[in-house]
Amino acid sequence: MRDLGEVSSPGLSNSLSGPGGLSGLVGGIHHEIDAVEAMGWVARLAGWDRYQGSAGIAEAAEFVAGEAERVGLADIEVLSLPADGRTAWWTYTAPSSWTPRAAHLSLNGAPPLVSYPAQPYALAANSAAAEGEVPLAVPQDSRWPPGALVLVGPAAGLGADLFTRMQAEKARGFCVTVHADGIEQSGRVELPGGSCLFGFSVLPAQLDELLRAHRRGIRARVLVDVDTGPRRMPVVVARTPSGREEAGDACLLSAHLCHPAPGANDNASGVAAALAAGRALAARPLRRPVRFVWAPEFVGLAAYVHQAVEEGIRQLPAMAVNLDMVGEDQRRCGGPLIVEYAPEYLPHYANALVEACVRALPPAARSYSGAVGCDTWAWRTTPFVGASDHAILADRAIGCPAVQLGHWPDRFNHSGADSIDKVDPQELQRSAAIAASAAAVVATADERDADLIARLLTRWTARRMTACLPPADGPDPERWAVARLTRRWHYGRDALHTLRPLGANPRILDGQAELLAGLHRTLSSASDDGLAEQRPPSPRGPALRRNWPGPFNLRALMAAMTEKDRRWLLQELTADRGGCYAAAMALAQSIDGNADAAAAMLIAELDSGVRPRTAGFGERFLAAMATAGWIEEGGAAVLGADGSAATGAGRTHEGDTA
Repeated sequence: MRDLGEVSSPGLSNSLSGPGGLSGLVGGIHHEIDAVEAMGWVARLAGWDRYQGSAGIAEAAEFVAGEAERVGLADIEVLSLPADGRTAWWTYTAPSSWTPRAAHLSLNGAPPLVSYPAQPYALAANSAAAEGEVPLAVPQDSRWPPGALVLVGPAAGLGADLFTRMQAEKARGFCVTVHADGIEQSGRVELPGGSCLFGFSVLPAQLDELLRAHRRGIRARVLVDVDTGPRRMPVVVARTPSGREEAGDACLLSAHLCHPAPGANDNASGVAAALAAGRALAARPLRRPVRFVWAPEFVGLAAYVHQAVEEGIRQLPAMAVNLDMVGEDQRRCGGPLIVEYAPEYLPHYANALVEACVRALPPAARSYSGAVGCDTWAWRTTPFVGASDHAILADRAIGCPAVQLGHWPDRFNHSGADSIDKVDPQELQRSAAIAASAAAVVATADERDADLIARLLTRWTARRMTACLPPADGPDPERWAVARLTRRWHYGRDALHTLRPLGANPRILDGQAELLAGLHRTLSSASDDGLAEQRPPSPRGPALRRNWPGPFNLRALMAAMTEKDRRWLLQELTADRGGCYAAAMALAQSIDGNADAAAAMLIAELDSGVRPRTAGFGERFLAAMATAGWIEEGGAAVLGADGSAATGAGRTHEGDTA
């Protein structure tokens, strides 16, 4: 039986146990990805404003469907769902129909100072139509004239108080500047669907000119031309032509289709990478099909998954890979490729497999002597955050392990500078190859391959367990290191069982599990630096239960919060958007009907690796959820073997676990 890392010529292997092992499979698929074709898809998609309920996203969806057919995918369908701002799938509400046509802002009859679409992102999403002269005002004015255009300044000043005042004093719209890491481009501003306001995202120099005009008493002329006629929300679905459908989908590859133009990396790159993966997979004989979904972010995939879970229209796959911002030129955009793991509460081999596919990519260069492969690009793994479509699938309520490929940081994200010149063809090729390779493994795996994946999973788990302990000459032991060590052991042990549907040999699975148990005993006994004394608090309160339908939705929770709690959370998000979102998501996912509040906060910290910036954040957030009616107290909390609350793996589905 060949080792997973054995190398052979590209294109010769179609499974792990074939010639070349995983390196041969990944190398072959990487060779097959046509980066020039993928860049052509990015360029075409970047020409459309792809708002979720717009004419642009409808055209983009038809284009993607046509290209999916051209690359050899089958059963292609463009689902037509409401874009009425009312229809809901769990707590996810359909977007409002809104297509921008043109917008201008000028002074003294001069050529437009701000002009959309020439200035991308200049018009706030869901802006109301407007035409005519408007007086200028600033927040410091004691009173605004009716119909004023308010010059807010930095977008951080665009808070709830200002919106309340704009409504009370009948302002027509506003102008803000959105900081984008020093980039001189407009940044994203969004209004709720059906808003009576319009907004402009302007450059600092444009705002300065508007402020000078305000001091001189000059009025501005505004045109906002939008189409709010009824439209539909498209969701494009397809599958590989080979593979027995009755066996269930092996893997789902998703990429969100929305975002304003150009949106090259976010997320034309993900859409193109999925198409490129589709071409590679369509040409390979598969035992089980691979599914593709291109949809508006969050709400589109929520609608698709709702049909599977609540309406029984389709099965969910064994695992998923989400492609979001996968083409960044690392030197220009500023961030490495990120492999974001599926969450800890869903033990599965997916994390180990996707990471192994990254490691198996052909090296981009060689050392001076040629003896060692060298990479000219960087990648990292991170714990689950859930800030994209994979959060829908990986939620406890759904239970589909979903890994995300993306990049962060990206200094051009959500700005007009996210253009095709920021996309690296080689990075796009690598991302497509990783996703296609992981899907190919699951779709072609037989009993021998399953046994190889078990060994791969054991090695991956061993690395994660060992990483919990600090070096001998390192700093103080990590907070709750032993608890995290035990939790990672349990993850690897339980993930081995998800290989049973692929036909893994039970004796091999038991043997690998015993290896992990022995490693846990060794590492636990070697923790002489006070780690053994670190014990999480015992449950002391009632268990917390979910009281919201479907996958967690932070935006919907905020709408259900009291005004006081909503203002508090908005302040936290403004101060640290990524860290606050990750902490909130981790806390919500730690509520499983077994953990009390203390255990839920501990589990959130262990799994996310995030300690909230503000002391008492966890207590305040859980209290806000309870007040909003999203959680309730249940029976007694249950203590797990690792000293934390026992947790389940969410909803299981066919092919997920034994």
